[in-house]
Parts: sequence; C-alpha cells; structure tokens
Amino acid sequence: MGISFRKIKAKTRLINPLKGFIADEIPFEIRFDPLTGQTGRIFNLQYTAPERPDLLNMIQRSKDIFCPFCPEALEKSTPLFPKDVIPEGRIRVGQASLIPNLLPLDKYAGVSILSHDHYVAIEDLTVEKMKDAFFAAHTFIKRIRDFDPGVDGFYLNWNYMPPAGSSLIHPHIQVNCGEILTNQHRIQLESCRKYYAKNGRDFWQDFIEIEKESGERFVGETGSICWVMSYVSQSFLPDVWCVFTEQSSLPGLGSDELMGFLDGLSRILRYFYTENIYSFNVSIFSGKEDKCFRINAKICPRLLPRPIGNSDQTYFQTIHKEPYSVNPPEGVCGKVREIFQK
Repeated sequence: MGISFRKIKAKTRLINPLKGFIADEIPFEIRFDPLTGQTGRIFNLQYTAPERPDLLNMIQRSKDIFCPFCPEALEKSTPLFPKDVIPEGRIRVGQASLIPNLLPLDKYAGVSILSHDHYVAIEDLTVEKMKDAFFAAHTFIKRIRDFDPGVDGFYLNWNYMPPAGSSLIHPHIQVNCGEILTNQHRIQLESCRKYYAKNGRDFWQDFIEIEKESGERFVGETGSICWVMSYVSQSFLPDVWCVFTEQSSLPGLGSDELMGFLDGLSRILRYFYTENIYSFNVSIFSGKEDKCFRINAKICPRLLPRPIGNSDQTYFQTIHKEPYSVNPPEGVCGKVREIFQK
C-alpha cells in the first residue's frame, strides 16, 4: 500500500527552572498527514483542560444582548431565501429552522438552528436533539444541487460555543454550497486523485484497513462510517477524523448514514464532556460524485486554555498554517474508544 505515516522525531535543549535549573530536553514530533502530506507538530505534555468558565453568566449575557434565533424573534429578525431558490423562504424540520446566513461564506449559505432552546449543553447533544437541524441542512444541500448544477462543494459546519468562534450561544450549524472548493477540500481531492493514479487503489479503503489493523488510532464504526483519531491533529488537543466509507457526495447521503454520523458524533461529544471540553468545531467535506473521494469530517475540540482567556490558536496555526497538539492522538485513543463503544 502507498500510505505512509511519516514522522520526524526532534527535541530542544534548555535549562529547566521547573526541574531546579537542570539541563533538560523536550521532545516533539513533526508529522506528515497520510493523505495531504501537510505537517503538524505533536507534543506529549501533561495537560488537562481548565475548569469551565461561568457558563450560566455567559448564557444570560447572550440573552440580554438579543438572540435572533429564539422563537420570539426568529420570524421578524431573520432573512428569507429568494422564492426561486427555496420557495417557502425557510426550511423547517421539527424544531429546526434553516435560514439564509447574513455572513455568506459561499454562493449558497444557510444556518440551521437546532431547536427552540437558547442553550443546549454539550452533554445534551443527543442524536434526537441534533437530527432536525442536520436533516434540514441536508434538504438544503439537495435543493441547491438540483437548483444549480455548477456547485462543486458542499459543506456542513458547526461552531459550538464562543471558544469555537460562534457569535451566538443558540446552537446552529452552517451549510455552505459553492463553485470554488475550500483550500482544505481542494488539497484533499487533489491528493486522493494522485494516490489513485499512482497506486491504482482507493486511498480511503487503504487508510481504513491500515488504521483498523494497527489499532493505535482506530476508535470505532457506526454503520459504514469509520472514526479514527487524526494522525496530524488540527487542534490544540487531538481531534477526530470521520470517513463515510461508501459515500463521496453529501447530496447522495441516505438517512441511515446521516443518523449513523450523528450517533458517532454524539459519542465523541460524550468524550469531550468527560474531559471538561465544552466547545468544538465540526466540518464535513463533500463535492460532487468522485470515485477517488469520500465524504469526511473533522471534529476538533476547542477551549480557552488558561483563566486569562487566551485562545488555543496562535500565529503558528493562523499565519503559518501549521497545527500543533499538546497530546499525541495515540495517548487518548483508548479513552475515546472506551466511551465511543459503550
């Protein structure tokens, strides 16, 4: 197989005041993503998430400021889609409402509001609580696919709580559809096409086989969907990579597969909760049907690392585009797998 889990072991020397000013070494690894070749840094530090801030105070402040997604404000304060795109103006599924995004990050951009509840705690994000919003978003994607054949990229995204970049507490997911792929999606697509051309095989099938066989980062499966710890994490703490092994395009996704994803996602969020992580990002990548590509998702924990309120993103991630993680994925996989498989 052509897949390589390449890494370079390195270390830096210093006189450490935490150890009585003795000569010390701090090891780290530079890892190369098995699909794209992009690099990231992995440390093995003693790190636990800090105590949660006063969420009740944060939630009350957000209500006092004004929330356009709460039921009493939704109808008067949120926009409608043009009738030629979405004839009914908004898409509704159960308690979920999908509306246009006033910050459109692509040609067709929607916001799918989870429920009437202004705040839903991470431990309460069950399949039942999430499914209406995701099915509304999936309906939007299929409508856009039929409306505009020129769309090449379909994305489902979630910023949950302010540390993940959300400007509103009221939980909502964002769906973007457009003609220009995002940088990460384009690199993925080009890489898996190159892999197929070079090896005559599907990257995703080989990748899952290797991860299952090694067991170092393999978390589990929900139907045809595979969950692994990322070899190169995109976040401060190890993140999770989800692969839809039988689907390459979100418009063609079946209801059972979407429910399988939500089942797995709810299990990952249970793990986050046990680690005192209360915020996360999710992105699902998909284009048109392509034999070389598979729908895949990243689930990244987000946090404010210290009481001072600093971000977990620094110049290294934002400018150099070089992620680093303070814990190796192999070190946390056992606990994630234990919670996932309960």
